[in-house]
Amino acid sequence: MRTIARSAAAAVVCLVVSACGDGAGGGPDPGLDPVGDVGQAGAATDAETTTPGEDAAPNVAPVPRPEQVVVAGRLSPVNNSGVTGSATLHALGEQTEILLNVTGISEGNRLLHGSIVQGTCERPGTVVAPVGPIPVGAGNIATLTDTIPLPALTVLNGAHALQVKGDNAGPATPPLACSPLPRWERPAG
Repeated sequence: MRTIARSAAAAVVCLVVSACGDGAGGGPDPGLDPVGDVGQAGAATDAETTTPGEDAAPNVAPVPRPEQVVVAGRLSPVNNSGVTGSATLHALGEQTEILLNVTGISEGNRLLHGSIVQGTCERPGTVVAPVGPIPVGAGNIATLTDTIPLPALTVLNGAHALQVKGDNAGPATPPLACSPLPRWERPAG
């Protein structure tokens, strides 16, 4: 009786080994990764660990890509206008998103006009890109999010400024506020 039970058990083991591969030609399913490459969540696998004598990869500081460039600036009053505010520039591929918040606007100005100009606030030059129009809302506060068709790295080369002018502003009209745009350089490292 014992011999029959052993023979039956051996047959079952033999069937299981045949179905799963016995290492003698059957092997594991070729579509499965070897067990050594499978790691638990958060655990390093064999491919991620270093071998003796091998140095781990040095720490690398992330370098912002151009689309990660964000610069904030202050709009300062020009010609005793009392107009102030903030400007934030954010790279969006080959474009630049500009967020403006302008305060201290006098009564009568219902629409402001912004522009990126070559030069500085003290010596503005040619308009490179218009920004807006910027509607003036309650409390004489103007806010705007606009996108200009210039890359941020072009605008942020230290040779441009952001101007805000009033309702009936023309090219010769002095601005109400201005913010120099700094030179952005990729961090060293």
